[in-house]
Amino acid sequence: MKSLSQQADEGEERTIQEWIKQSSKNKRSFEAYQKLWNDSNKLMIPGKIDVEAALQQSKKHIPQFRKKTRWLSVWPQVAAVLVLSIFISSVFTFLIKPDVNKDEQVIYQEIKAAYGTQTKLELPDGTAVWLNAGSQLNFPISFKNLDERKVTLIGEGFFEVTKNAQQPFVVSTSKLDIQVLGTSFNVNAYENENNITVALKEGKVSLLQQLRGKQQQVLSLNPSEVASYDIKNNKIIHSTESDLDRYIAWKDGLIVFFDDPMGKVITRLENWYNVEIEVNDQKLLEENITGTFNDNSLDQVLYLLSLMSPIDYHYTTDKNGMNKQKIILSRK
Repeated sequence: MKSLSQQADEGEERTIQEWIKQSSKNKRSFEAYQKLWNDSNKLMIPGKIDVEAALQQSKKHIPQFRKKTRWLSVWPQVAAVLVLSIFISSVFTFLIKPDVNKDEQVIYQEIKAAYGTQTKLELPDGTAVWLNAGSQLNFPISFKNLDERKVTLIGEGFFEVTKNAQQPFVVSTSKLDIQVLGTSFNVNAYENENNITVALKEGKVSLLQQLRGKQQQVLSLNPSEVASYDIKNNKIIHSTESDLDRYIAWKDGLIVFFDDPMGKVITRLENWYNVEIEVNDQKLLEENITGTFNDNSLDQVLYLLSLMSPIDYHYTTDKNGMNKQKIILSRK
């Protein structure tokens, strides 16, 4: 925005100031844009966004700008600020949600990792987050004046949380919330998987769930402990692992399987490469796989799997409604 970059002429600046004075909502929206402009260079990952989508979202909040075509040239510059905060192939969603406890607005930002890649970002409190392929994170652009630092995860993420005893950090998933003060842990909560898995590297975490109309702690984890929540059966399996690599190596570009059933291997490959894998022999699902894949293409992974297990594979020309590539697994 020209006003934020001090490039607006006198007439443009006067129009903006008049709009700000029209309502407290306009003033808060402008202050939010101003904060986003000032803070945008603090995010660690540059890249591309859908500028047109961001532009259309932004213009909804300022009706006057929709009426004057000469102002359209200003808004791509606002969207350009957002470009600084998003990595290649990410999606930016600009949301303004009222906080029921405070007479102010909270602006949320959403980042999505492209399939076949991992990305790292830094949240406003200094917390480092790694997102796995196809995962997305929704978080406030500022945690100031909030009772907790709450983010929403779909997919898989590894968190190194900055400690703040007065403001707990909460990762919200579809069925569980994970609350911490300062620690490092992994959460796997892909929507197409039957389990939500939390693996704790350092510190301590509490698992929270809605029970009888209120959120309650159902389990706490210590370092090297893993909790796997079976969504279908509403049951948590709690274990201790001597090596957490199978849970966290993905953030270094590795796919690690350790005596994992074929069904889990297939789901992980579908999420990693955004493909659909169909099994035409159910006995293949009885196979267990152990192996580590490092920056391999999907074809390389399938070839290596065919060497270590009795599977054969071929690609089909059919694609599902999501336009995903389809692969058929069969027994040799």
